[in-house]
Amino acid sequence: MKISFTTLFLLFLIFFHPTVMIASSIPDGGPIEVNVFFDTEGIDLTHIRQEIKHVNYSRTSDAANVHLLSTLQRTGGSGRQYLFYFIGAGEFEGLNDTLYYFSSPDKTNSEIRDNYTNVIRLGLARYLAHGSQKVDVKFNGEHTVGEIENEDKWDSWVFAIRGNTNIHGEETEREFDLDFAIDAERITPEWRVEFDVDSRYDEDWYKTDGEEITATRTSRAFESLIVKSIGNHMAVGVNSGISSSTYSNIKLDFWALPAVEYNLFPYELSSRKQLRFSYRLGYNGREYLDTTIYNKINEDLFRQILSIAYKVQEKWGSAYTSISTKNYFHDFDKNSFAIYSGLYLRVWKGLSLNVSGEYSIINDRLSILKSEATVEEILTKQVQQATAYNYRLRVGLSFTFGSLYNNVVNPRLKG
Repeated sequence: MKISFTTLFLLFLIFFHPTVMIASSIPDGGPIEVNVFFDTEGIDLTHIRQEIKHVNYSRTSDAANVHLLSTLQRTGGSGRQYLFYFIGAGEFEGLNDTLYYFSSPDKTNSEIRDNYTNVIRLGLARYLAHGSQKVDVKFNGEHTVGEIENEDKWDSWVFAIRGNTNIHGEETEREFDLDFAIDAERITPEWRVEFDVDSRYDEDWYKTDGEEITATRTSRAFESLIVKSIGNHMAVGVNSGISSSTYSNIKLDFWALPAVEYNLFPYELSSRKQLRFSYRLGYNGREYLDTTIYNKINEDLFRQILSIAYKVQEKWGSAYTSISTKNYFHDFDKNSFAIYSGLYLRVWKGLSLNVSGEYSIINDRLSILKSEATVEEILTKQVQQATAYNYRLRVGLSFTFGSLYNNVVNPRLKG
């Protein structure tokens, strides 16, 4: 955890006394109130408001003198890393901090919430110390920045078994889904190793004009990813796996794709900004359930994939763009191109714009059935169809106005 000298001093006081009285002389310019704008991800703001009552919660960033930006990432061991960036503005310009909280998978949501609340409380204490308020700041609970174990009998390996079923029905239709998965991963600073097994069964039943239609789809897959870190900007690895899918007309698909990636920014900053270039080159061996439109029942394929991804998250909002292109070597016309972009922008005060979209050019669906699909198979999505493109676009605009602060919590008759 990166902590300033002031924060370390507060930690020293907290260690020897559970209650810290924070006070400072009133500056020449008059009292300073701590007005916080929460720009957070995966945080229970209602709980924060209930637990931390000695600050004002600004509804817009321009009304705040503390901008709290948080990001959330998965860690090795199926835990999560919460990063809190405290950015001072106005009277607190230049007064910045970065605090971390690591949660472990054995913690309940309530424990995690209490722990990151303590981290936020600790980060705000520095601004209160520079302000004019005199408040009781109580720090309770366990050490909130994560515990380091000297011995790990599992050697950083974490396993997960999941099973889900969904049943929905009415008089003329019903749906049944069943999926099962096993995951294993080991994540260290030097290595990232993942193994995933997935199996899914979908069944849809319809009744119309006295006729019954049953549509089923099954898929199974085993996938592995092994990555070796090379410095703070580069990584090499290999992605491999084996799968089958009745929807895609694939009886057996095996692939092995060695890969290399370079991040223009250090990986340690990846939660706030990244510009990654990756290249994959490898082999596909396929056996189809039925003859394809290219008169193939099986084939050996070689392909390459080039991807670029950019992400930034700052006070003004966030943006993300990824571009991917791939082709098969036996016929360069068998290729695809995909672009995805998202933008969340604070335009002015309570006005924000949210735009996301993706577009793909698709010329590489080699497994399409030669035989023509029936209307029933198309409508019930039992078989994949040929297409030259697909797209999706979402645009959202929101505007809030009124009181600059929202400190009160009243959950009565909610939900």
